[in-house]
Amino acid sequence: MSDIQAVVLDLDGTLLGSDKSISPRNYEAVKRCYDSGIHIIVATARPPRAANQFVKKFSFVDYLVYYNGAQTICKSKQTLRHISIPMEISHQINHFIKLHAAQSIINYEVNDSCYTCTPISDSELIHFGIRSSDPKPLVVDKDFLSSLSPTKILVHGYSAWIDIIEQFGDHVNVIATDGGVLVQIMHKSASKEDAVQWVLNDIGVRAENVMVFGDDFNDLGLFHNCGFPIAMENAIIELKNCAKHITESNDNDGVAVALEKLVL
Repeated sequence: MSDIQAVVLDLDGTLLGSDKSISPRNYEAVKRCYDSGIHIIVATARPPRAANQFVKKFSFVDYLVYYNGAQTICKSKQTLRHISIPMEISHQINHFIKLHAAQSIINYEVNDSCYTCTPISDSELIHFGIRSSDPKPLVVDKDFLSSLSPTKILVHGYSAWIDIIEQFGDHVNVIATDGGVLVQIMHKSASKEDAVQWVLNDIGVRAENVMVFGDDFNDLGLFHNCGFPIAMENAIIELKNCAKHITESNDNDGVAVALEKLVL
């Protein structure tokens, strides 16, 4: 497909296998696309410190979208786009969650630092995409947490996340991922699709010439906006229903399979 000028790659459940590694076949296919003149954009829910350890071998990737679009960087231009939740709104959300689900664990991501009021055990870290070998969230008091304007709020153990949308939907985007167990809250204007559009405007590529790979709810906006959405075999049904192509799973080199068949 000669009209593909950019490829957008999600990480977890997409480019990364279940073992959180990038297979040699996936790497080679992505690199061949780049060598042929196609822009490669990484768009993930992860913060920079957690995403960069996986994409460091992709030194040729210039644009990286983190936090589901709340932070975007261009390495070559050293430009940064950052959208945080206002302090007052984050304080109200924190109070609301604790009032309705006192047992839930809340993490604040602020410019690639992570804070919590509750120490998190190693067995619970995995719910936030944090490995036992990674730095743990810094435990702070409630007053300090209330003074922050977070890039993203992560909540584990709060199933009634629809209530957050009903209460704060005018101010924030709320997405439940990982089977609905992890609630991700960002500023209303922060999304993968808006961040990727910002990148596309910068590099002069139209959305209709973009191929995007994804597996979960936070990729839905991209699937609707980009010209050629590719759903992983392990993706949610909502993505498969609006995909132009369904590839193999993330554990079967699905990204490479599609790129080899449709682009290379």
